[in-house]
Amino acid sequence: MAKTHVRDFLTSFVKPLVAGGELHVGAPIPLPDLDRWDTELHDAGVEQVEVDDARHAVLSTLVCRPPAFLLERDELALAAGLHNALFLVHPRADQWSVSDRQRRKIIENALAMVSQPLTTNRVRVMARHSLLHNLFAITRRDITVTWWTGRARFFGQTPPSRLTAWKGMRRVREENTDVDFDELLAVPDTAPVVATLLRRTPLTQLLDSHAGAPPLHWEDAVFLLRDPELARAIAYRLVPDASPRDQVAGPARLAAAFEQMLERAPDEADVRAVAAFIVHLNALFCLAELNLREPGAKSPLISTVLAPEAAGQRPRGLATLFALPGALAMVEPRLASLPGIAEQPQLAQRWAVHRAQTAEILSDAVVDALAARLRRHFRIAPRDPTEVVQLPDPTPPAPPVVG
Repeated sequence: MAKTHVRDFLTSFVKPLVAGGELHVGAPIPLPDLDRWDTELHDAGVEQVEVDDARHAVLSTLVCRPPAFLLERDELALAAGLHNALFLVHPRADQWSVSDRQRRKIIENALAMVSQPLTTNRVRVMARHSLLHNLFAITRRDITVTWWTGRARFFGQTPPSRLTAWKGMRRVREENTDVDFDELLAVPDTAPVVATLLRRTPLTQLLDSHAGAPPLHWEDAVFLLRDPELARAIAYRLVPDASPRDQVAGPARLAAAFEQMLERAPDEADVRAVAAFIVHLNALFCLAELNLREPGAKSPLISTVLAPEAAGQRPRGLATLFALPGALAMVEPRLASLPGIAEQPQLAQRWAVHRAQTAEILSDAVVDALAARLRRHFRIAPRDPTEVVQLPDPTPPAPPVVG
């Protein structure tokens, strides 16, 4: 088999992966090719610059000053692993007579390629996101061609012109079907590869939270919330100007990931950071309603997404998303609302409306249960020993004093 030069891979796969266009999936890439491509990068200056220029354009809508970076071996490995995962669902994979043993080997190689070290380095995190930001948007267009004597289906390929010629005389019809991320990469063979790949690009998971994606591990991504510029970009991307259900889809998935985080043994500082971020998302919902004719009117958003009759259809995490401020008020009031909200009367009014409406729809048991889970992760700061505390009447016996 002829060896593929890194220039060809950059042009046919990596550049369209970043900038959009047709991804050309070929034979599986073996691990030794990555080492060879790493040495060939210096001969692919033009193609490398084109890829990095496209990645710079992606980040220019995210941060004010995108950092300078060059495509490196670890990013080549991530792209190659994704390529091999796409090969597994490629229509021509069966034509290449891939045995079960070879298929397992391809999966092992893909996992090895995407298992690059995790990173919290700001530049590397943004570089990886700019490479993989289109991951959830990858689709395959299948075309079914029918004519007067038969039909044929082409998976991700353009039908030959001989089949589509003389459309009127031969009664030719073309029907397009787009196969999305869920059907392409959320299948048993590719799911482990994609889950491993996504852990290497947490910024992509936060910016483009997808229903079919593996659950987010907040422990891998919480460091991004401590970067004000990135946290702001994430928050605004998560709350789009869209229908109520689309507005809460991404935040609800992140709230569901927060629920799972609370079942593990996270660092308290991480729990506080994620909780504060979800509270901030609640404030954005309020901010979007400042133009309502009646300032004290109930929230159309909450009325729609938390409607009692739709309780069985709520996405996972939705109740936690809206119940969290109320639960924090019982555990850590400093995190229960946005700092400085009292100085903005209109926003404070909408916040109060949202909290009252949420309490009216969700039962006290939901809020109390969430508060109980939060208490397990919050340490109560000891009181100042010089502070005078008024003890309750000793009869009946006083309840324990929590400092």
